Amino acid sequence: MPTVAADALESFARDALATRGVPDDTARAVAESLVDADLVGHTSHGVVRVPWYADAVTTGEIEPDAEPTVESAGPCHQVVGGAAFGQLVGRRAVETLVDAADEQGIAAVGIRDSGHLGRIGEWAERVAAEGYLFASWLNLQGGAQRIAPHGTADRRLGTNPITFAVPAFGALPFDPVYDGATSQVAHGKVIERDGSGERLPPEWTITETGDPVERAADFEAGEGALLALGGRETGYKGFGLATMAELFAAVLGDGPVATEPEQEWRGNGAAFVAIDPAVFTTPETVATKVDALAAHIRSADPIEDERVLLPGEKEHETRQRRRERGVPVAETVAENLRGLADELGSDVSLPEGL
Repeated sequence: MPTVAADALESFARDALATRGVPDDTARAVAESLVDADLVGHTSHGVVRVPWYADAVTTGEIEPDAEPTVESAGPCHQVVGGAAFGQLVGRRAVETLVDAADEQGIAAVGIRDSGHLGRIGEWAERVAAEGYLFASWLNLQGGAQRIAPHGTADRRLGTNPITFAVPAFGALPFDPVYDGATSQVAHGKVIERDGSGERLPPEWTITETGDPVERAADFEAGEGALLALGGRETGYKGFGLATMAELFAAVLGDGPVATEPEQEWRGNGAAFVAIDPAVFTTPETVATKVDALAAHIRSADPIEDERVLLPGEKEHETRQRRRERGVPVAETVAENLRGLADELGSDVSLPEGL
């Protein structure tokens, strides 16, 4: 597996988008977001998406010059993506959310018609860094259905991630963040394996016979569905969470929900919430609580070589390590990036390592 310096990978992603007519500032913002996902280990939301984004610009699904708009009604706001990059929508939503929380203590922002919002943990980290608690629920506005309800293999909902973050106020070298799909894995984990020939882990998927989908290419062609979080035994819990995320995102964003099996994809919808802890307590007290809980959790005896990690800790450590050593790029992803570079010609150079 090749390893590439983060800066070089970011430059490649930026240049690749720029050749498609994406303005420099936008290309930079998108590239930074994608590579940050790779840095923290969530490669399903990293540069694997660059060829997809480039194609979306070519087909007009994404308009490179588009900017999200903000609609306000009293103290609440909705960010409408239109045909803008989801990374721009996410940034605008976070800015709007933090400004509102500054004024009100508690704020909510709905999102509709956004392009792919990327790793939602990035937006959670940005809000927590400003000293606010964060919660979000996301849907795919009825399209890109991947998850089957418990007890069936029919696709009915998107992977609908749920995300939370708490500012540590210095008690830890990172802010605790939970960011996870309500399916067994994010769909991007399947995309990463498309073309590799390797079998998908059997715990991820289900078909109408009850067997798993063997190959990523078969899943991408429509075979089977992702199991909800909890798998075959307790997937009703994960599907319950997916359903609630579908509704929260649709209500706050005022966008559509899934109503038919092959509904046209309309982008991401989301509900972002920020809470100022100072409304209820003090930052010092929050830090004390975080420190005490972290110590309690870490006091558990690990089994064999396992480590007891807090939410967000693995991402924090992975980011530090990959900043120093480079980002490992799966061979299937590397091949797709090489193909994109060939397509774009001399205007884009592959980073060293690819």
